[in-house]
Amino acid sequence: MEKRTLGRFTLGVALGIGLLFKQAAMGAEPVHITYGYHPYWTGAWYGVILKAQELWKKHLPPGSTVKFEPHLTGPPMVNAMLANKMQIGTMGDMPSLVATTKKDIADLRLVSVTMFSKGQHCEKILVHKGAPEFKDYKEAMQWLNGKPFAYHKGTCANRITESIIAKGGFKPSKILIMPIEVIASNFEAGKLTAAAMWEPHARRVVENGHARYAATSAPWEEYDANFTSMRQDFIEKHPEAAIGWLKAEIEALQFMLANPRETIRIIAKELTGYDEKTVWASLYEGLPANIGGNPVNYVAKLTFDEEVLDLMSKGYKFLHEIKVIPSPQMPPNAINDAPLKKAMQELGAKAPLGEIRGQPREAFAKLMAGN
Repeated sequence: MEKRTLGRFTLGVALGIGLLFKQAAMGAEPVHITYGYHPYWTGAWYGVILKAQELWKKHLPPGSTVKFEPHLTGPPMVNAMLANKMQIGTMGDMPSLVATTKKDIADLRLVSVTMFSKGQHCEKILVHKGAPEFKDYKEAMQWLNGKPFAYHKGTCANRITESIIAKGGFKPSKILIMPIEVIASNFEAGKLTAAAMWEPHARRVVENGHARYAATSAPWEEYDANFTSMRQDFIEKHPEAAIGWLKAEIEALQFMLANPRETIRIIAKELTGYDEKTVWASLYEGLPANIGGNPVNYVAKLTFDEEVLDLMSKGYKFLHEIKVIPSPQMPPNAINDAPLKKAMQELGAKAPLGEIRGQPREAFAKLMAGN
């Protein structure tokens, strides 16, 4: 009898604690967030879904507001977060890592890994439309020797290109530093021989007939990722909101994985100059293995597993080598995954959340036919 009574008491306490936590979350004070998102980078497209579907509304405390602030690249978001003009941001690996090294200004933490790929999103090597037809990436790299090559400085394309060069992939005559949009316009004008681009910019110049894919970074085991970052003071002051935001993020990723038709409709509506076919191809179409195409385009990792930590370690070393950060080591407390773990627990989500496997081009027509 005593055991039964004790069991009921323990269950009652557990239910009571759960109810109190739920009430505390519902009673948490409203938050007013500025969120930096990246419409022109496939690794951060979940942010466009989160915005369009208003997923944050059911997970943040009542009365909360979110200002969605689009950016073309990550560094402006880092600056805004450091100045507390932005509390949460999603961006590629290089600016995300830089953000964690500025603790003398503000404590910014990586809180989730929304995308990881084996070279399928950042670091598409493109050649101009008049280049020879190559049988594989090795032949393409031979052709690139002694020719000028462009990339956007301080980005994943910068890091991966220099890593490929260091590994003997090719030896350009010179490196041309230019913003991603200038690379695209130079391909269009026929003024550029070759460059590294990330998606969807790369796919757009290919679809428009100005350039061709020559390689991905997969043959050199150089990979790419996207992270969500938060200000640590925001997490500490608004723990329920931090958890709630990551719940919305998880649901946005689940939507992308399960609803390709609606995803491309939403993304194409957000972007200027991109039709639905280009959007679909940027995210869902696979590339041939002979140029470094991988069967899996996109992994919604969520957690900081060994592959992610290895990428981060390489990234910090690279940033130190180009004198962007003072140390090649990952800073202490670069990661705060406590809100993510709580969000995953409450949603019953597991890591990795899922993946997008590359599809043949004809899959787009079938998708549209089923609309």
